[in-house]
Amino acid sequence: MSETLRLSLLSPERKIFENIEVTSVNLPGAEGALQVLPGHADFVSTLETGPFSFVPVQSVDQYGSSGVISSGFFEVRQGHVIVCAETLEFKGEIDLERAKKAQAKAEQALTDANIDEEKFKKYQLKLQRALVRQQEANL
Repeated sequence: MSETLRLSLLSPERKIFENIEVTSVNLPGAEGALQVLPGHADFVSTLETGPFSFVPVQSVDQYGSSGVISSGFFEVRQGHVIVCAETLEFKGEIDLERAKKAQAKAEQALTDANIDEEKFKKYQLKLQRALVRQQEANL
């Protein structure tokens, strides 16, 4: 059994990493936080908004090794973890002021008594993303 995994991180805007060697991957899975280690069983699951991190074998200074994902899915197959995220920001890419403004805008929208269910869910997710981004940026 290999002591490492291969990790690929993808989003609609960019292919961030492809097949980098890592020793572990932490993801915000649909059932809660999940850690993938070498030898993990193959499976597919959805991602929720939350922090992610990985431990690279070699330095990946251009981005770092932690950040925030907002929805998507991932697959673990034969020692390869493929993450397809709707949005993915590394810690160093997070604009704290923008996240605070997004939080205020979402909170304001959620106070509207006439908001329909679809918009309510949309702004709940925006608020969640803004809070997670701020938390990760302040770590």
